[in-house]
Amino acid sequence: MNNLGANIRARRHELGITQEQLSNNTGLSINYISRLEVGTANNVSAKTLLKIAEVLKTSMDSLVNGSTDEAEMGYYQKKLWQALNDMDKEQAEQVSKNVLGLINLNKE
Repeated sequence: MNNLGANIRARRHELGITQEQLSNNTGLSINYISRLEVGTANNVSAKTLLKIAEVLKTSMDSLVNGSTDEAEMGYYQKKLWQALNDMDKEQAEQVSKNVLGLINLNKE
């Protein structure tokens, strides 16, 4: 398994998403998802990688290179990150906007 495949599989497992769910949400075949994860799919396009990253709520960079960001987060940062990942996109965006507003208020 290559790093990309291992990272996709690890992130999918973190979120409790099956290959079938990833397939349905990206429009990619289950066979292709499986081949990506075991490292037998070559030349993955940026468009395909972006679709996968969006569904897995992560960056393309994290899928390609792996990420230690979460491992370096503090307890409350992890809790906030997990809560945002559990929300739908619009709700997560609104909460993020509100949190950033609070941060900016404290700087004034």
